[in-house]
Amino acid sequence: MNKKINRIAAITLIAASSCAVAQAQVPLEVEGPLASYTATTAESGTLKVMNNTVVVNSETQFVTPTRNRAELRGQRDAAGASFNNISTWIRGQAFYGRRSVGLIGATVIVSGTVDPVTGLITAAEVFSDVAENVILGVVGDNVCSNQRCDAPGDFIRGNGLPGVGFVSNKDKRLPALPIKDAGLFELDLTNKNLVGSTAAPTSFAAEGYFSQSNIQIGSSSEQGVVYWAFELGENRPDLLLNPGIAEISALKVRCTEDATLDVWGYVHAPVNAAGEPIGGPGQPRTGADGFIRVTMDFNSDGLITPDEVMNGPAPRAVLIPLSYGKVRGNFDVTDCGTSVKMEWMPNGGAAAAWATVNDVPVDRLRERSLIPE
Repeated sequence: MNKKINRIAAITLIAASSCAVAQAQVPLEVEGPLASYTATTAESGTLKVMNNTVVVNSETQFVTPTRNRAELRGQRDAAGASFNNISTWIRGQAFYGRRSVGLIGATVIVSGTVDPVTGLITAAEVFSDVAENVILGVVGDNVCSNQRCDAPGDFIRGNGLPGVGFVSNKDKRLPALPIKDAGLFELDLTNKNLVGSTAAPTSFAAEGYFSQSNIQIGSSSEQGVVYWAFELGENRPDLLLNPGIAEISALKVRCTEDATLDVWGYVHAPVNAAGEPIGGPGQPRTGADGFIRVTMDFNSDGLITPDEVMNGPAPRAVLIPLSYGKVRGNFDVTDCGTSVKMEWMPNGGAAAAWATVNDVPVDRLRERSLIPE
């Protein structure tokens, strides 16, 4: 839901800027079930959302949490229909385990403008995750025959047996992200048993949609969750996809203009198969080594000035034997950019970064109300 709220806020600001030029248009958001789509051309048509008629056109962005239609231009769905046509995105093949075609019947968020005189709604963006079904719990069973646990027959079960079954979403419009641990590091789950012990269960959080009809979960045909995000609740250095190198992840970046930039994330040092740090030439020995550097282009002019490069504290080790480190940074800023680069630097800062993550989106907040007093 936070992803949706942040997305709505950004689109609202864009629409509000448009209103300054054309006063007749008023920013609008509508969230509800999509009843129908009527095409007028390949690149235009009208949606019906909670009795609101919404115009979409070639400028409208169609997005899910993991993909947007622009990325699929020139591609086709499994039935051979082109994503250059809006109908393929909205009214194309049914998502796995759903009865209605495409996004018909799914929850959508329309962000755009409404003409107060005519009532005409024009969409700048149409967002959907099909249905926001979220489950947290503990892993009860799994079969993972490849790294991403998404080969035919692969599944995860949660919260007892039989519990609820999970399979990854393979639809091009909403493909599942790689499974990650609590530090947001990608894992290699090939032939791994994810079931923990009574004393140390493996927890998880998953988001996707609960199927309307039976789907294949292992050898069983039943209703289950087709997920686009699945994360383990613990840091798992023993399962890392890239154990031999240092990595950094960004959990969240938040900026308040004329105040502070806050960053949260994790790092991990190179580890062996048991998840123990092994160091190495030019590599961190533990998750508490070095410091975090954050670079943000305040005014988005493409030029990085010295004041836009900020050196923060060292990570704080959170695992025994100290392979992971927790990143928390707080910096005084006068303006907020749209993204940051986070680097895990050796002490002294002269050598190359041990690990880097680029283009991390910034949640931009304002201390003052946008509404004049």
